[in-house]
Amino acid sequence: MRRIALFTLAAISLAACSRETTGPTDFSDLAIEAGAFGTAFTAAGGYEAGIYESRLSNGLPDELKLSSEQKEKIKALVKAFEEATRADRQALRAILNEAREAGKGSREEVKKILAKGEPFRARLAAAEAKLKADIDAVLTPEQRAWIAAHAPKRCDPAKFPPLTETQKEQIRALESAFELAHKADLDAVKAAFDQVKDALKTGKSRAEIAKIFESVKPALERLASERMKLRDGIAAILTPEQKASGCLPLG
Repeated sequence: MRRIALFTLAAISLAACSRETTGPTDFSDLAIEAGAFGTAFTAAGGYEAGIYESRLSNGLPDELKLSSEQKEKIKALVKAFEEATRADRQALRAILNEAREAGKGSREEVKKILAKGEPFRARLAAAEAKLKADIDAVLTPEQRAWIAAHAPKRCDPAKFPPLTETQKEQIRALESAFELAHKADLDAVKAAFDQVKDALKTGKSRAEIAKIFESVKPALERLASERMKLRDGIAAILTPEQKASGCLPLG
């Protein structure tokens, strides 16, 4: 539960403030009606830190593929974020559980419980913003430019209902299956690009470089097609409300 507590808390708090303060509270309805208050990860089609990490690995085109060093740095950043924010996320989870239990009572009661989570929510929001900036710093200017150019143009993070834990697991499973199923092509393309880099350094001719690219052309075409299927597969996991926000998968 990385982000759902943060976004659900904000969503429910806002919704609760806009309703009558008497009468029974439907906790799930409040969350759904208020939306998610997504962040830069959502706006980029990555939705949360861990999913954004995997989307960067599989969503970028081959010529901008993350290096092994970049992958390790980003993985370390996400791990450090999760460890540093664990206490706040656990505290928010406890508050949300308490609010769910109180959901049969008045909205005023739920509001008071949720208000206790504001300090934790604020710290998490700041930590997430810093994590996104730190990840961006690991990327090359070309990678950042590609991501910006392919970010969902109509994305409204404030209208993106948070991913459920089941959705998160399904998306991670698709990403893992993509990497496993296409490992041979991914490795072949990586090796070819490494050869091209060496060829450029040693002054090889354009014809020789073109020959290297030609040798992996079928793999490049297969990967381009499969990445579109991966993107469509992730989009199929989203609810109609999530799709309506315009925040579709990266790449």
